[in-house]
Amino acid sequence: MKKLLPLFITSFFCWQVATAQNALQFNETIPNYVEVGNAMNTALSGTNTITVEAWCYLTSYSFLPTAVGNYGTGMQFLLRVDGNKPVFWVDNGGGFRVVTGATTVPLNTWTHLAGVWNGSVLTVYINGVLDGTVAVAGGAFNTTTNPVRIGASLTSESWDGKLDDVRIWTTARTGTEISTYMNGCLPGTIPGLLALYSFEEGAGTTVTDRTGNGYNGTLVSSPAWTTGLGCTTLPVNFVSILAKRTNDNVLISWKVAAEQDLLRYEVERSADGRSFSKAGSVAASISNIYSWLDLSPLPAMAYYRVKSIDISGEIKYSGVAKLIMGDEYPMITVSPNPVQGNEMNLQFRNKQEGRYDIRLVDAAGRLQLVSARQHAGGNSTHTIRLPFAVGRGIYQLIVTDADKKVTTQQLYIDRAK
Repeated sequence: MKKLLPLFITSFFCWQVATAQNALQFNETIPNYVEVGNAMNTALSGTNTITVEAWCYLTSYSFLPTAVGNYGTGMQFLLRVDGNKPVFWVDNGGGFRVVTGATTVPLNTWTHLAGVWNGSVLTVYINGVLDGTVAVAGGAFNTTTNPVRIGASLTSESWDGKLDDVRIWTTARTGTEISTYMNGCLPGTIPGLLALYSFEEGAGTTVTDRTGNGYNGTLVSSPAWTTGLGCTTLPVNFVSILAKRTNDNVLISWKVAAEQDLLRYEVERSADGRSFSKAGSVAASISNIYSWLDLSPLPAMAYYRVKSIDISGEIKYSGVAKLIMGDEYPMITVSPNPVQGNEMNLQFRNKQEGRYDIRLVDAAGRLQLVSARQHAGGNSTHTIRLPFAVGRGIYQLIVTDADKKVTTQQLYIDRAK
């Protein structure tokens, strides 16, 4: 199974569908499993942060069906179903610790399970939603000789059904990261990703660790290759771009909602807002926030935008952030005005840091949009998607800052519903 996660930018929607969609079928009565071995145990020994994820298709509540772990006479971690609830176990050096979810894992349905230990709290997630939490503070993983297995533990607590896209991290992923990327085909080069098993081989007796770390697995007692889930992808979504003076330099930072298959971002600069040229480059790293420091800013006015480049060569652009190196009158504007398409760019110039509440009212006084943005101070541009009901016409944009100061701007939206 590989499901490419959604990526959004401006008003473009460009679907791509991948053909690879394999998984492994396990049988609890045999049992069969994937033997990864115990080399991974050394990498985990002495650490106290881990995230374990798996897409699970359970066909029966067999005796403690195991998705992945190295449980036996000792243990480091274990993700499985106890009864019919998701559970995540760790041994922090002081004994076994467990968190049990509250939601029943459904049968005959693809379900995403994840367990996290951040050194102080043990959590379990189902379909990206927090389902249980227990305080487990202190300690670290011991070294164990128990091999990591997918689909069974050393005590034959075997899975009955399909498993796919197993991921093991040496970092504690946040709930947002889990829910954002659980549907995505991740590259193996993400920092903190210890092992990745997408089961796209489709045949043979070897499962490849896609990270290149070498934790490959061997099929034991012939689990069957079967159909998993397909892949879809959408373009990247630029949420905001900020240009802020810092001493004699300019800090450019930008946020994205999600990203997939990106190579890099390029920061472009312009003196007139029309002719842009490359000023810097930042490698993509599956993050939500990026920054770049302009050490040689233009002496007066400058415009900045960010270009994303993916592995296929497709290019997308953020909005534009305008910066004046001298004192600039504080203001909030929409650019361009008239607004074209499905989004508008809200520009903050020399505005104070804080929350800004946004309302869009039509000519009849009806409220069409309610939103909010957190501005980091200085100059920034925030992209706001317009509701489907907002059609062509004249509107009032009302922005209220943390001090209850209201800014009103008339704008024309040139789009069909």
